[in-house]
Amino acid sequence: MNRTYVAVIAITVIVVVLVVMTVLNIVMRRKGYSIPGRTVVRCSKGHLFRTLWVEGVSFKAIRLGPTTRFQYCIAGKHWGIIHPVKDQDLTSEDRKSLSE
Repeated sequence: MNRTYVAVIAITVIVVVLVVMTVLNIVMRRKGYSIPGRTVVRCSKGHLFRTLWVEGVSFKAIRLGPTTRFQYCIAGKHWGIIHPVKDQDLTSEDRKSLSE
């Protein structure tokens, strides 16, 4: 293979990955999640906290699917399964606890 062919393949793969990530983030935003960005999540024990969530990227979590991650819960000081919470599903008590 010559270098030009390899470069074209590499650029094509990068562009496809970026397009897929962008589409996933737009879909999640339209479903009511505040993704990408500082997203409200709930852990498996019910703790609520904010974390950086960008669909397709994980720096401090293990992705287990599009809306499931294994991550450290900063609210409960434990490791657990977390899921994003839709903005419309937050109660006034939830919003108050997040602002504290």
